[in-house]
Amino acid sequence: MKFLAVGNANIDVTTFIERIPDQDEATDALAATMSAGGSASNFALAAARLGVDVSILASLGDDQLGRIYLKTMEEGSVDTSHIKIAEGRRTGLVVIINVLGESRRMIESPGANEELSPMDVMERGQLIKSVDEVHMASVRVPIARAVLEIRGGISWDPGIRILSKSRKECWELLGGVSKIFLNEREAFLLSGERDPELAARKIGKEGPDEVLIKMGPKGSLAWVEGSICHVKAVPVNVVDTTGAGDVFAAAYLTSRAKGFPPKKAIRLANSAAALTISRPGTTFGLPVWDEIAAMEFISYGKGDNEC
Repeated sequence: MKFLAVGNANIDVTTFIERIPDQDEATDALAATMSAGGSASNFALAAARLGVDVSILASLGDDQLGRIYLKTMEEGSVDTSHIKIAEGRRTGLVVIINVLGESRRMIESPGANEELSPMDVMERGQLIKSVDEVHMASVRVPIARAVLEIRGGISWDPGIRILSKSRKECWELLGGVSKIFLNEREAFLLSGERDPELAARKIGKEGPDEVLIKMGPKGSLAWVEGSICHVKAVPVNVVDTTGAGDVFAAAYLTSRAKGFPPKKAIRLANSAAALTISRPGTTFGLPVWDEIAAMEFISYGKGDNEC
């Protein structure tokens, strides 16, 4: 199977600290990592780790950070031949701050990601048409619109920043989307419904056949072709939540492409996300298929795989 990820190419600098320092104060990091990042990049690495032939369409700076990114992606078996290199621009950079006992904080500098244009998408139209699955993650609305002009029935994880800025435009694009991934806050922003089940139904009526809502420790909810399916979470010790939603999407789409029914696919996706958040960093903690399958069986047993 062949997937294409469309979105951002970043370098993530992830730190783990006991507390945020005061003004003019420094604090020692308990640990720190640097890796390739961005939602689409995380998705691509996770899918490749699961045995998928995956490419990425993104924009990268012609700097040392860009070279580190390319090396990481290539070592992760992701095809980077369709990445645009923006001359004179710096590669996107994200600083992720994990404070013990608190939710993560992120500081983002988009850099060369802003150079990806609808024309770049159109020039890669044949690629977009040829793969089995196109997954867009945190892309700007003009990019999403360009992809959908080439091909419908794609997978989309719009992300909180895009929905906050362009909720109406995102809603208008739902007719071309087959699968959409959201967390509870994003589902509320997009649909106006606070109840995840009502939100999923409302969004599904606009076009997507499969609406996936990630609810953290409460598990995941899906609206699949008119039926609601809820799957409990896999309890683990949380170390770093960065990239967990991207890994969830990669595992879910891979499972569906393998022919698994929705509930089984959600169970596998929950298991993949649980393994990811129990490990530090994004690139370094990505699970392989056998790990996911084992975690899914241990956590859920044989069970009922149908919604």
